[in-house]
Amino acid sequence: MWMENYLNEAEALIMEGRVNEGMTLLDHLLFDEPGYGPLHNVLGWANMFYVNDIGKAEMYFRYAIKFAPDFAPPYLHLGNLLNRAGRHSEAIEMFRDGLTKPEAIRIALLEGIALAHEMQGEYRRAMLMYKEAAAASIVDMEVERMLKNAKRCRRKRMASFLFF
Repeated sequence: MWMENYLNEAEALIMEGRVNEGMTLLDHLLFDEPGYGPLHNVLGWANMFYVNDIGKAEMYFRYAIKFAPDFAPPYLHLGNLLNRAGRHSEAIEMFRDGLTKPEAIRIALLEGIALAHEMQGEYRRAMLMYKEAAAASIVDMEVERMLKNAKRCRRKRMASFLFF
């Protein structure tokens, strides 16, 4: 419990723009608990979004998965990082692994898979995944976004038939 309190404090510092202070706190926590998966996840998140060190972010997400294989968040974060890096096949694997974890955010993971397929030009697969994500949600905004994404893929698929 003490670790969670310090993790929350570090996250708050980082989000307030006090990145150096937050990162220093995280580094101290890492010294105390080097094998705590959620700590590595927060370090990955901070490096990905606030420090802009993608290499370190990937490393920390992988450590988070190594030390806490049933902790779902790093699968989503690492999948998103891999998608942004154009490593879509790896991203799909990461998202699929994340789907098997307790407390996984199913809709976000399915959307990540769909996006990876879309970016690879696999529009039919993307449409199916967006529709599966829509079916998994009860939030109108999410459902509408997933169906809109599926329609975009349908248009892209039709365009590829017409112009290629």
